Amino acid sequence: MKAFVTLLLLTLVSAPALASRDDPHVVVIGLLGQKALLKIDGQQHILSPGESAGGVTVLEVSRQDTLLRINQREERLAMGMDTGGIDLRQQRPSIEINMNANGQFITNGQINGRVVQLLVDTGANTVSMTTADARSLGVDYKRFGERTGVLTAGGPVAAWAVTLGSVQVGPITVRNVVATVRESTDNAPILLGMSFLSQVNLQHEQNRLRLTGR
Repeated sequence: MKAFVTLLLLTLVSAPALASRDDPHVVVIGLLGQKALLKIDGQQHILSPGESAGGVTVLEVSRQDTLLRINQREERLAMGMDTGGIDLRQQRPSIEINMNANGQFITNGQINGRVVQLLVDTGANTVSMTTADARSLGVDYKRFGERTGVLTAGGPVAAWAVTLGSVQVGPITVRNVVATVRESTDNAPILLGMSFLSQVNLQHEQNRLRLTGR
């Protein structure tokens, strides 16, 4: 009887913490180098190992998955997985974008059905374009947009906030995408920012970036 009690106690002490109804719902949206792009209870966070948000701490990040501490338990999730054990990538459209010689991910896409060149930029809050880009795409930002401002490498720039009917990259289409139209004359490609990227899954694999629709 004493041996049985000892064994039971050891089992209870060594048993891993189980998922709780109070645990946050976590989705791995992207794995970008040493950072994990997570959606925690509907809120987006970019976390490095050791950083925490919403009861979730990132312990490790690799090309394939991330190890998380969720309250008192640890769980390893691959890109596109959530804490319900669901693989959000199954039978979803995807595209791979190769890094160019300048370390950038540039691809052709479509905005409102018109072909454009896009530069993937996880540091941009929205899809961002110049006034010349907007005019060529038929985006009437002055009529339908709202005055705002953006901070660029050259300093603050006046801009307009608009909503694009659709943004397409490869087979992936996202509708009603928030964008900013910069009152700038630079020749930079249209930035494919987080207003689009937060609605797809991202995985950084060596010199390739994979986008997968949801």
